[in-house]
Amino acid sequence: MVRVRFAPSPTGNLHVGNARTAVLNYLLARHNSGTFVLRIEDTDLARSDATFVHTILDDLKWLGLTWDEGPYFQSERISTYREHADALLSRGHAYKCFCTKEALEAERSDALRRDEPPRYSGKCRTLSESSRQALEKAGRPFVIRLRSMEKEIRVQDRMHGEIIFPRDHVDDFILVRQDSLPSYNFAAAVDDMVMGITDVVRGSDHLSNTPKQIMLFLMFGEKVPGYAHHGLLTGPDRKPLSKRHGATSIAEFRAMGVLPEALVNYLAIIGRSVQHEFLQKEEVVRDFSIDSFSGSDSLFDLDKLLWLNGTYIRSLPLERILSELGLSEAWADRVALLRENGKTLVEMKGLLDIFDSSGVHADALDYLSRLKGLERPLSLLGEALTGDIKKPFEEIYETLEKGSGLARKDLMMLLRVAITGRKSGPPLKEVFRLTPERPILERVSCLQKKFGNSVNA
Repeated sequence: MVRVRFAPSPTGNLHVGNARTAVLNYLLARHNSGTFVLRIEDTDLARSDATFVHTILDDLKWLGLTWDEGPYFQSERISTYREHADALLSRGHAYKCFCTKEALEAERSDALRRDEPPRYSGKCRTLSESSRQALEKAGRPFVIRLRSMEKEIRVQDRMHGEIIFPRDHVDDFILVRQDSLPSYNFAAAVDDMVMGITDVVRGSDHLSNTPKQIMLFLMFGEKVPGYAHHGLLTGPDRKPLSKRHGATSIAEFRAMGVLPEALVNYLAIIGRSVQHEFLQKEEVVRDFSIDSFSGSDSLFDLDKLLWLNGTYIRSLPLERILSELGLSEAWADRVALLRENGKTLVEMKGLLDIFDSSGVHADALDYLSRLKGLERPLSLLGEALTGDIKKPFEEIYETLEKGSGLARKDLMMLLRVAITGRKSGPPLKEVFRLTPERPILERVSCLQKKFGNSVNA
């Protein structure tokens, strides 16, 4: 049975790139009726924060990515890593390294001067038993290092194809640090073994970690999982997606008014060719194939996400949209009309001002300022709106068309600005029907003061 894991580090808010990893793992599990495991990699005690644990869990729940097992916390599994480190030591697959930080830094500097990648020299690899015991007795701090197998590692990656790492690629990397906490690669590999993970799906920035983790699987005689490394998300400049490109965290997309269904849909189709981009969750699960993804980096297209979001706003039950907006059934007709124009929930909330605010947008005023002869049509509009009974939109339009002297295009824009305070929006006839007279009269009065004589409303 397929068992996958999502393993975020609680050192910050959930990034949309990490959320993509979660989405792909979730879909792989659901498509194969498998298990989706949540693991929190929090062994970096200096940077991990319980607050971020809560926000990550909340964001995953909001996205609808329900996990089957976990969350498991690596900080609560230290004894497990210690047991596995001791096993490697007893088998001769690991050794204690007593090199000081100063000595290691000198090695690193020498390598960089020679334009070579820094790697441990292996000085403590051949320490005699007596020397090791003497250093331990003296209380010298140590780390535990892997005794590299120095063998070629082949990976059949499901997105990149076969990748061959040469025999000298994996050095004697650290398994357990001086503070007795495991390194990332050691903890990740041990957990994948113990938890029975069959498929590791993650970003291509982890490709260099793969041969190290495979080597650990081989040393423990465990079956190596399948690997798939998806490309990273980039901004329009083709550089890794970051804050300079705009929103990057799930929290920011939530604040923008993006629906979870739209975000999951979009993250599920980036980097693959699909016949239809708008997919319900059931369709995404049914049609999912990890082999259909490219390992290349993908542009994060905010416009496409917002298009998908607008499509979801129009297609989801009206009750759901009302709930998202925090509105009662009394607003149903107005929300049903506005959702044809809103791309986000925030836009929808802004459009609701049409019905109870008398404000006029600056760009609408700027447009009207370029028209001539507004005094007469504004006067007629004010007169048409007064009275005990609200006249039909068609009657008001006919009155202004006959007596305003404006071209049809300009007349329609004047009416739109007077009725909605905006240059664009939903069908004007329907907006007029649902909008109380008060905000419309107040807008007309505002326009009168700016472009003509005041109307006594």
